[in-house]
Amino acid sequence: MKLEKALHPSFVKRLQHMRFVGKFAEEPKKKGSFFVVCLSPIPNIIEVAFGEDSYIFEGLYKNKQNEKFFASIKEGKREKQLLLFRLSYMENTLYVELIDAEEREIANSYKMIPSPKLSVTKAREVFERKLEKGYVSFLVPKFPHDFGTPGLLWYEGRIYGNVSLKPSISAITYREQRRDVRYLDVDDWMQYADMNVENSLFFVRTEVYEQLEKQIKENGKQIEISDTRKQEKGNEWNEREYSFIQCVKQIIAEKELYIDESDIYNFHICVKTNLLTIVGGMPGIGKSQFVQAYAEALGLTFGKDFIWIPVSPSYQEPHDVLGYLHSNGTYMESETKLVRTLLDAAENPNQLYMIVFDEMNLSYIEHWFTPFLSLLQLDRKNRILTLYAASNEKEQDVPPQIEIGDNVIFIGTVNFDETTKELSDRLLDRVNVVFLQKIPFCEMSMVERKMINIPFSLSVSALEFRMNWVHHKAMLDVFTEEELELLDKVHQLLFLHDASKGISFRVASAIASYLQNIPYDEGRSLLISREEAFDLQIKQRILTKLRGTEATMRALLREEGKKEMSLVQLLQSSLANRVSTFEHSLLYMKQKQRELELYGYVK
Repeated sequence: MKLEKALHPSFVKRLQHMRFVGKFAEEPKKKGSFFVVCLSPIPNIIEVAFGEDSYIFEGLYKNKQNEKFFASIKEGKREKQLLLFRLSYMENTLYVELIDAEEREIANSYKMIPSPKLSVTKAREVFERKLEKGYVSFLVPKFPHDFGTPGLLWYEGRIYGNVSLKPSISAITYREQRRDVRYLDVDDWMQYADMNVENSLFFVRTEVYEQLEKQIKENGKQIEISDTRKQEKGNEWNEREYSFIQCVKQIIAEKELYIDESDIYNFHICVKTNLLTIVGGMPGIGKSQFVQAYAEALGLTFGKDFIWIPVSPSYQEPHDVLGYLHSNGTYMESETKLVRTLLDAAENPNQLYMIVFDEMNLSYIEHWFTPFLSLLQLDRKNRILTLYAASNEKEQDVPPQIEIGDNVIFIGTVNFDETTKELSDRLLDRVNVVFLQKIPFCEMSMVERKMINIPFSLSVSALEFRMNWVHHKAMLDVFTEEELELLDKVHQLLFLHDASKGISFRVASAIASYLQNIPYDEGRSLLISREEAFDLQIKQRILTKLRGTEATMRALLREEGKKEMSLVQLLQSSLANRVSTFEHSLLYMKQKQRELELYGYVK
């Protein structure tokens, strides 16, 4: 079939996975071709091109798939074959590719009943919970939105009707709107289906389809489930980790710093689950002293296993912090002592080392920190820092390469004013930016200052810090259904406004790592609630990349409007309310709205 208008590439990709049923057409005849009458629904975009009730598609005998098909059936029985086929698209023309055939009495028309895909235990219970909740999507791989929306669904012994599905995040995801789905238990489902496509899509006669709809309406049962949100399967309480955190708080008290407790917990989780963490906040709030207090609690010694590198605006190249190979062949280390510290760390893998880049964004970080940006995301065996090309001409005190182990903690402190540089998306995609909150002066007297007797040495080993205090679980096992749905919707919003923005798999994995590594107190309660932790991760991992002109940011940050939902509105939606109040994220976006009003730009 020749089309007047070219099909969109995204539709062509979906077309490859669509399936249809039909029968051989007697007319028209054409040399080298055969024709098939489609008896099942076709996508709306193709239906419009026909402008008639009968949908006849041409197939080519020379097509390899068709040659294979015709070799397997007898010529004289074509009129009794119910055909399963797909459509291929070449040069603005649709052609039939035959897949399978069933010999049977052929009806005048067929309907499709898809089956959703779930890769979880207790799948039917999960699916029915999604139907009942209404705001959580599910996948229907063989029924993209191009067909409209399914009227019936089949899953694990039940046929579901009275559905009111709405297209959701992608071309094959849906969510239930009305939440009044009914079902029938069916013992022998295959007696209804004339064609089965990989147990994901079933073609039934139109009259059978209508009978099923009627039976469900008259005798269908209502879904009854208990709303069991994913319970927090806590890791065992780690007394040493909890005591270490108390030690951090005690040192902060002794230094007369005023740091919000949730900031202490947040920073600790970020540091133990990432090699690099950035600390931000207004000047004078205590960023540097806080980092020093944390290093002291770890048992680190300033100038030995804890080095402080004040970043200069003149830093432009990696050799400014590492060193360089002199023209005489000698490697000259930088005065920062960074290389010497990394060498010591490589020789003592169970000793923790902390390297702090103070006022990290006084210069463009990507200029002098480039060698580290990609390395910090690699597995330890591949985390090799190359200082210079290996050569046997001159013996060096410094080797050409250094392995960066898990025992190294990188911290950066940053300010945000007219003297500093913006943090790039490449950097922000790899780190948490922890913004320290200022405690109101009137509440300072309420900050608890109790002294704690630590029952053990303050020295914390790298094995303990990176292994015993860190738990690993598959990303999808960490998130609840609502959290995944919200991440998808946030990504969709960001991506629509800027194709370079969104939530990558790396970011989602980092958020999952954070959520499963929140420490517990003595009473086995999380030090930061799951809701607040998710909120902090949205702010620290995603919202930090929000920047641009009014043309791009206004729609994302607006609080009202009848057009597409904004990011602010999404985080206040019923779906978001099932995850968190998003107090931190909404306040952060409020600040960005103010920037937009003042400067016409979000930085």
